[in-house]
Amino acid sequence: MLSALILLRHVALPAAEPAPLTDAQSRRAWALADFLQLYSPTTLLSGPGRACTDTLAPLAGRLDLRVTVADDLSAETPKLPGPAHAAVWLAAKAIRTLPDPRRTTVVCAEGIVLTALLVAVAARDGHDLSGYDTTLPLEGPDLVPPGGGWVLHRDDGRLVDVKPLAAR
Repeated sequence: MLSALILLRHVALPAAEPAPLTDAQSRRAWALADFLQLYSPTTLLSGPGRACTDTLAPLAGRLDLRVTVADDLSAETPKLPGPAHAAVWLAAKAIRTLPDPRRTTVVCAEGIVLTALLVAVAARDGHDLSGYDTTLPLEGPDLVPPGGGWVLHRDDGRLVDVKPLAAR
């Protein structure tokens, strides 16, 4: 059974205060919904924060699905010794939010959470990421562009391929 895990960074730029999406960001969210509906997702997971839920709203409306907000998809970490520790913390929290891997799921969160989740899923499934032209930012500014991310293709729940989800 083929499925996908779609790791999507929200379309909003960082802001001091949560705000509604701009017109351009809203158009991007609708364009993503046009594309992502082709995967027929059955689950939509959102990190806490308005940017994530607003990004998934058009897709949820189009597919008549509910967006589930998961605190475990937060980019917040306790004080840890370094970025590798933070990445492990984020991955461990985020991976437990995922439903049955044979279901197609869209996860919308901050880039660092998505990067940690990508590495965790690949490690769990024994999938080598070194053959992919993929930048995995684990520290510093969020290098996953708004609306960017990855599509993880799975066969019977196991990761078989990773494709970038290019932001436009």
